[in-house]
Amino acid sequence: MEEKIVELKNRLDGAKIAYEEFEPENPEIPKRLLFDIPAGREKHDCFLVFREEPIDQALSCEFEKFRFIQGYEGIWSKDKGIIEAEISSVENPSRFFFNRLNELINKPEKEDEDEETEEVTTISLPSFDDFIISMGYCSLEFAFLSGSRERGPRGRIMRRITLKIENSKAGTHDTAREILEKIANSIFFQIDLSFEMPISLQSQRESWIERHNKLRRKQLFVDESATISEPKYEYDSEPISLYWYAKESGQMPIFQYLAFYQTTEFYFPIYSSFEAKQKIQGIIKDPRFNPNRDTDITKIISTIQSNSGGKSFGNEREQLKATINSCTNNVELKEFFSADQNRFDFFAENKGKNLAKQKISVKNDTADLVAEVSERIYEIRCRIVHSKASEGDFDVLLPYSNEVKKMNYDIELIEFIARKVLISSSRPIKI
Repeated sequence: MEEKIVELKNRLDGAKIAYEEFEPENPEIPKRLLFDIPAGREKHDCFLVFREEPIDQALSCEFEKFRFIQGYEGIWSKDKGIIEAEISSVENPSRFFFNRLNELINKPEKEDEDEETEEVTTISLPSFDDFIISMGYCSLEFAFLSGSRERGPRGRIMRRITLKIENSKAGTHDTAREILEKIANSIFFQIDLSFEMPISLQSQRESWIERHNKLRRKQLFVDESATISEPKYEYDSEPISLYWYAKESGQMPIFQYLAFYQTTEFYFPIYSSFEAKQKIQGIIKDPRFNPNRDTDITKIISTIQSNSGGKSFGNEREQLKATINSCTNNVELKEFFSADQNRFDFFAENKGKNLAKQKISVKNDTADLVAEVSERIYEIRCRIVHSKASEGDFDVLLPYSNEVKKMNYDIELIEFIARKVLISSSRPIKI
């Protein structure tokens, strides 16, 4: 096997692909190779165990000539003129919808029951210009690269269904991605309209390394001394349902963020009205307040007129801030950011500047973190729903964009806020 490992390294060197070799302390665990494959302006870590099968898989294909497509489970090659991406179906397993689609598109004749039918592995699709478009079981290159990034030492997935575009002539990652999206959307929309079979490109899954690191981070926050007590508090059914939906939507960052936001939004009328009540009381309790003076009455009227639709006081931005301010404070927010060094560094170095303009001054002990957090959450919420705020427009946050892949710490922030709001709004359980 040593000769095969040398050949593999030579191919990586020839393709100028960076790699590192790791030798575990336990001699029973095989060595492993970590190598980088570009994905647009980023790089993805791929994982290879020094075993016969994965090394043979690597040497049996031209994986080094391919690059990943950012945001999708996809690869492309400038040299080979190939674009390939995995297809996903919400309603059916991939092989089921593939076989059903073959029946609908090719309409094969019924075979004799005693005669064995040959398995269909590829469906040729109508093409245009010089493109050759097909759908079928994935290539060796896709299986190896996707498996190396996503599954790590667990092995490769050989029978995923992919859309393959040949003769693409794409010279850059962005061009390859654009070709993939345009052709896939055109074909998939036809399939949906004609056959009532919704399929889409598979969004980029978490890599094995990302999952491993996330699990390690979660373990840091586990309170092993905690105990479960008898039920003491109950929660409103609507927001707690949204909270559980958010927890289930880990593979859909945008939906997850919005569900956590809606958990918080449910209580806007309560906490914004509470703040307005305090404002009105402050006006009336002022010794200088004169009920016979028009200017004093106007102050009260102005506060009441900020009521949006008769339920909540202030616009959505103000309601969000009032809710956060009622359920947490600068001290708790400071503790949240400081609890994880990676999270602290993310906000301190403003690594999410492309996600929202509002910075979080985690290094400034006198900063109004409540105000900054509420503004940042509001910005991201507006980008998700593509709102038009009076202060300006917000660019839509697209599901497969690179920005979405960097939402992890902002999702942790909105989850923290949702939890604080649920806790503050709970009441003694009564059955």
